[in-house]
Amino acid sequence: MFRSRFHSNKVTLKTLLLTSLLLSLVTGLAVGHNFLPRAARKPLTAAAVSAAKKDPPVPAASGDDTTPRLLFAAFNASGARLESMHLEAWGRLNTSFSDAETVAGLARQAAGSLGLNPEAGLHRQDTEKFHGASWEGELQPGVKLYLSVQSLAGSGDDGETYLLIELDGEPRHGEGETVAWQEKVRAAFRPWQVDPHLTYGLTGVIPGKLTRAEREQRAGAVLAALEAKKVEGVEDEELLSISAYSARLPRSLAVAGREVNVNVALRFHATDGNTYLHLGSPLLGGEY
Repeated sequence: MFRSRFHSNKVTLKTLLLTSLLLSLVTGLAVGHNFLPRAARKPLTAAAVSAAKKDPPVPAASGDDTTPRLLFAAFNASGARLESMHLEAWGRLNTSFSDAETVAGLARQAAGSLGLNPEAGLHRQDTEKFHGASWEGELQPGVKLYLSVQSLAGSGDDGETYLLIELDGEPRHGEGETVAWQEKVRAAFRPWQVDPHLTYGLTGVIPGKLTRAEREQRAGAVLAALEAKKVEGVEDEELLSISAYSARLPRSLAVAGREVNVNVALRFHATDGNTYLHLGSPLLGGEY
């Protein structure tokens, strides 16, 4: 069942942004078997952070990203009814430990670029080695938004400052709405000439409990639509989760020496008697 991904900004940004990579490195690619809430996850090792935080170059035309179209086509192949959509974007704004007022100013600037009131609802948290400013609410009716700028001190004078934006909502216009979200968050990063790392997620409902063969058929239809090859998976009585790679998707993660850019999972929930299908790229995050 879909669960809200919004959370307290008391967790450090490295935990918030890169935890799915850590879980993949520690427990294998099929980490969907038991995702922990972000607040319960551990930070990455220094080596993993160094590998993951490298910012991609700003593309000449970001609008040519084909991921939403490909994911929606694959999702439709599953036969599930779309229930919710998720988009997460994060990027490093600078390589310094910014003071509290600078962090708050960056958060106001990002909020303003999204059409939000930068003075309303801004929550701040400041310690000796951490400054954070976040905004949480509705971007529009039915669409929740979480925005956070966080700066972490490093050794000596070094540090890092990041921007994270998360959007969750019920579908109204499907693929077109996801594309609109994508362009909106990219515009929020543009003043810093940062092309954000994007994570996409779709959740759908299939009535009743599927047999193992039926689950495998639904997951197989999704992967076939993407021309994706299975990398690893996990399965039990209520869950099937598969991590895979598709050359058609423009971005991927190198995890434990293997490229991964799509994760499909089906899980039965006895609370309402339905099976939920989750499709994410490059990996699924949160609980399901």
